[in-house]
Amino acid sequence: MKGMCSLKKKIHAKTILSVLAGIIAGIAIFAGGCIYVYNVCSDIPQQIYVVCNQDTTIDLNVPVVATADAGVDTSADLSKPFTVKADTTGDYELALKLFGIIPLPSVNVCVVDEKYLYPGGFQVGLYLKTEGIYVAGTGEFKDSTGNMVCPGMEAVQAGDYITAVDGSYINYKYELNKYIQTKKEEPVVLTVKRDSGIFDISVTPVRTDEGDYKVGIWVKDDAQGIGTLTYIDSDNNFAALGHGISANQSQQTLSINSGSLYNTRIVSIVKGQKGTPGEFIGTIDYKGVNRIGNIEKNSVCGVFGSMTKDMVNEYGITPVKVGFSQEVHKGKAYIRMYADGGFKDYEIKITGLSYSSDKNITLKVVSDELIDKTNGVVQGMSGCPIIQDDKIVGAVTHVFIDDPSCGYGIFIENMLPD
Repeated sequence: MKGMCSLKKKIHAKTILSVLAGIIAGIAIFAGGCIYVYNVCSDIPQQIYVVCNQDTTIDLNVPVVATADAGVDTSADLSKPFTVKADTTGDYELALKLFGIIPLPSVNVCVVDEKYLYPGGFQVGLYLKTEGIYVAGTGEFKDSTGNMVCPGMEAVQAGDYITAVDGSYINYKYELNKYIQTKKEEPVVLTVKRDSGIFDISVTPVRTDEGDYKVGIWVKDDAQGIGTLTYIDSDNNFAALGHGISANQSQQTLSINSGSLYNTRIVSIVKGQKGTPGEFIGTIDYKGVNRIGNIEKNSVCGVFGSMTKDMVNEYGITPVKVGFSQEVHKGKAYIRMYADGGFKDYEIKITGLSYSSDKNITLKVVSDELIDKTNGVVQGMSGCPIIQDDKIVGAVTHVFIDDPSCGYGIFIENMLPD
């Protein structure tokens, strides 16, 4: 009897192990399938631009079947190069199914007229006025009794915007400080914008050991820097940088009320080294005569606005065709940059492409001249146009920290007006 019980226990244990193994295998297969679907989706752009009345060949090399709205003529097998053609501008939906069975997110096909841009490549000074007062952080200070305090710590957090105090709108940090001094130790109500919400919160100033009044909030009301203008369009609108201007030590793109674009003068170049990005060192004279444009938008894809001076004629820029993401390919391309009194195209090699991130283009500088000048990509080159096959296809955005000869770029289509 004892032997029979032992045998039953062994069989039961084997059954449990078999079930567990099946469950684990099922989970692994499911996880692997999810990863595969994710990778396939990463290889498919969310949006495809097609020039009206022109055949556009797209090579995605994914096992996906596509069906299109009326108005777009396309083949169905995306595992091979396929052709898209439309005779009317507008947006069309391309429905996708993995292996013709599993539904995937649809792709928007934007049919547009052939587009030309004036590629930039010259450095500009940027000045941005924040939307209200930006909260950079909080900090303790010594009060009149010698204690360390920070009344604002519970009221706000880094990344907030203070837009009003006691119901009165404010735009500059000096206005907040002046008001706090008049209120002394009376509570003040701050109107705070955080993410997509707005709320009021009370904070009471404290007298410092020096006799003035503080709430312990570090604030800023503007930002400035040097970058590169990417393009000017036929309506004299511009795009620059290829990424947004963020707060110090933060990846949060600043919300702005307004801004200005200025001529700048590059006085020196700090070459990039492994672990230490290089940079352009320049000066910006904020006199009105040097102002060349209005900044109207600061977004993750760049800084946008309108020119107030005719920089196209001043620099003698000629227009080039726009190359959309499906036209970009690995291999030879160029970074266009204004240097030594004229525009130069420096050879690069596009080594990688991605449709799913803000780093669409991975590149390596191969131009000996640019390597000698900068060691590759440096801060301040953000926005330099990327030219391939005589078309503007993107803009430089970032440098590799561990290899200044390499960097990232953004597709130019992501910098076009909505």
